[in-house]
Formats: sequence, structure tokens, C-alpha cells
Amino acid sequence: MIDSALGDKIKYEVELTEYTSILRDRGDRGKVEELSKLRRISMDVLENAEVFHIGDMAEMIVPKFANRLNDFGVISPTNNKPIFRDRWVIPIKNKNNMVQNLVGYSNTADERYIYGKSKYYLRRDTLYGLEKLNLAYELGWAIVTEGITDTLSVRSLGVDNSFAMCGTHKSDKILSMLNRLRYGVIFIPDRDEAGVFAKKYWKTLRSITLNVHFQYKDIDEMLREDDNKELVMEYLNECVKYLVSREHMGQTCEAKEVTIL
Repeated sequence: MIDSALGDKIKYEVELTEYTSILRDRGDRGKVEELSKLRRISMDVLENAEVFHIGDMAEMIVPKFANRLNDFGVISPTNNKPIFRDRWVIPIKNKNNMVQNLVGYSNTADERYIYGKSKYYLRRDTLYGLEKLNLAYELGWAIVTEGITDTLSVRSLGVDNSFAMCGTHKSDKILSMLNRLRYGVIFIPDRDEAGVFAKKYWKTLRSITLNVHFQYKDIDEMLREDDNKELVMEYLNECVKYLVSREHMGQTCEAKEVTIL
């Protein structure tokens, strides 16, 4: 029974990944370039993350997968229509580079992010960016932000071993995953009430909390100004040096908090 369930999940992931690829191939590259300019996120990063755009809801209807759309979590249970319209769509993947869920982003809607309700996706226990997890383990450290666009902005600096919590919740599963890093984690929360909540619960064996400068609400906003990119990289490099120097072979070492000035 376990083997059967595992086989069903793998088949599902293959199908959702293929469905996502079809949607991306249909998408307008010009709209992705628009997002790149809007959020000052590198086009290379957006393309590597396989971000695409959905205009009309009908674009989400793929005949081959018509009977799977509810399982893929892209049909609203309230009106039975696709959930994305005029949104950039960001795939959330696992460490095997298979799509687990889709997230739609809009810079104008009241609800900026709409998360799909994929059959096997648990938002609370899934980091965005897990396709880079093995890289993080190889390097021994990672950067974790609150939101997906925060992580995409950090990756625009060339730091691929960066991930997003997709919120401020506490997850023992995610923290256990991060505790496997040899050196530790650099947490970059938003500068708001939710960020304060996140700092309270994001506790790993080895960590540094890097707060953005007081005039910015998050790292994404700070990195939209080119003059800040070199400064942020300097702080990140210092954080990494500190974590490496404080390696405690799996034992807890004191957490450190720094503000980018």
C-alpha cells in the first residue's frame, strides 16, 4: 500500500511538472521581462525559476490534464473556475526539481499571492526553492526569507542557496531540515510585526538574523535599489564568515542578530 501511494505521488509530480511546462511554453516572455523590471529581479533568475504569466483564465485549461486540474489545485472550489488570471505564476519544486504547487503573484490585486491547493502540497512544511537544497548542504549554509520574491531578489545577487518560508509560521520539519546544514542559516525576516513573530520561532542550531535597514520593509524592497546590492553582499559575506568560524559540529551555538546599516 505504501509503495502504491508513493507511486501515485511520483506520477502526480510528473504530471504536474509537465502541465506547468506546457503553461510556461504558452506564456508571454515579455510579461516575465515586465516583472523583471518591476521587481528588479534578474531575468536569468526568473527564467531559472521557470516563472511565467497567465493572462486569461482559459489559458490554464490543458485538454490532456482536464481531469487533473482539481488535483493540481488550480480550480476554485467556490466558482469552479481557474484560480489565476493576469498573474505571474511561480512553481514551487522539491529537491528533485519536480513541481509541487503553483503560486500566482499580482502587483495590483488586494491579494498579492494566491497559493494553489495542490494535492500533496503542505505550505507549512515546504520551503520555496528546494531544488537548490543539495547545493545548500554542499556549501553548508543557506539564506531563508519570508516571501518568494524576497528569495528571488537574493538569488539575483548570485546566492542560489536561498529559500523562502512562504510565511512566518513555525515548522519543526523545515527547522530540522535546516539543522542539517554544517554551518547554519542566515534568516532575513521582514521588518514588520509578522517579521518579529518569525524571529521568535525561526530557531535553528546555528543562525544569524540579518535585519534590513530601517527604511525598508523587506530585503526585496531594499535590493530594488542598485546602490544597496554591494552593501547587502558585504553583510552576507560577513555573516557566512561568522557561521563558518563558529562551527560547533552539530551542537547549538549562540544566535546572532545584525542590522544592515
